[in-house]
Amino acid sequence: MRRMEHNRLRLGLFGANCSGGLAITTAPERWEASWDNNVALARMADEAGLDFMLPLGRWRGYGDHNGANFETLTWAAGILASTKRIAAFGTVHVPLYNPVVVAKQMVTADHIGQGRFGLNIVCGWNIDEFNMAGVALNQHDRRYDQGQEWIDIVNAAWREPEPFDYEGEFYQVRQTHLMPKPYGGDRPMIVCAGNSDRGRDFAARNADMMFTTLRVEIEELPATVSALKKAARGYGNEIGVFTNVTVVCRPTRKEAEEYYHYYAVEMADRQAAENMVVGRGLDKRDLSEQAFDKLLVRTAGGHGALPIIGDPDEVTARMVQLNECGIDALAMGFANYLDHLPYFRDEVLPRLADAGLRT
Repeated sequence: MRRMEHNRLRLGLFGANCSGGLAITTAPERWEASWDNNVALARMADEAGLDFMLPLGRWRGYGDHNGANFETLTWAAGILASTKRIAAFGTVHVPLYNPVVVAKQMVTADHIGQGRFGLNIVCGWNIDEFNMAGVALNQHDRRYDQGQEWIDIVNAAWREPEPFDYEGEFYQVRQTHLMPKPYGGDRPMIVCAGNSDRGRDFAARNADMMFTTLRVEIEELPATVSALKKAARGYGNEIGVFTNVTVVCRPTRKEAEEYYHYYAVEMADRQAAENMVVGRGLDKRDLSEQAFDKLLVRTAGGHGALPIIGDPDEVTARMVQLNECGIDALAMGFANYLDHLPYFRDEVLPRLADAGLRT
């Protein structure tokens, strides 16, 4: 198992496999997720020393937003073949992938990347995507029952030297034996999202890193992260915690705030943002109109990710603060990755190194 531990704060790019990335905007410069752009971005991130690229597991978009998207296992294999050091994850929806077949696919990607592949498990939530594939989606907690059997089989396929059987409610396999095993003898890093209580429990039991969207005030964050890590220790598991952020870094805070307002408010794809809010069940009936509009702005700004907006010193300080609260990794979105990563690379990464968070 690999943890990317050479940096105290691990940094990666999130969502570049999908049109628009995380920014739900109609701005003309929004991210175009062509293969050429993805490879150019991966190589730029690799040369900059970023730790990982994490794709969105997306089968259909929210209208135009994310409407064009690459399947993540084949995407990861291509990214790994095009780079030298950076890790690439596959984001896998449990009900859509047979565990034995996908275990073999992931080992193939892992060998292509010589140990740089990682697995992001998603038990499923978007019923429209599953309807599109003709696959039934279980009720919420039952998805994690299925997910536990799925990951048990995947781990056994990666680990067991001899053929094994598995008799579960959702899966039954006979004399399963896969070769080769993951590259170098260690299984890939496993990431799971944990936003619901059941999702957090699943991640605490099975993951190396728990992915959670921050919906608490910064003052509450240390206790929240501590509770997540304590839950993992209850399973004998030491877990890292990472979250998604959307970054707007400009020479001045005024410029950064103006650009965020431009793409996330003035040029927001409001219908797509509303589709996402409703689809995720975030449109609670007790929300005021003002609170709902605020939620839409954050959704349009980066799929609900925490906005980090400011000049290089402010962006650095915010990331340092998150790390001090227990966050181990940040999955970053930019309105346009290729256009906006170079300034972050040149201005923020050296400051993070000076702060002792990056080598």
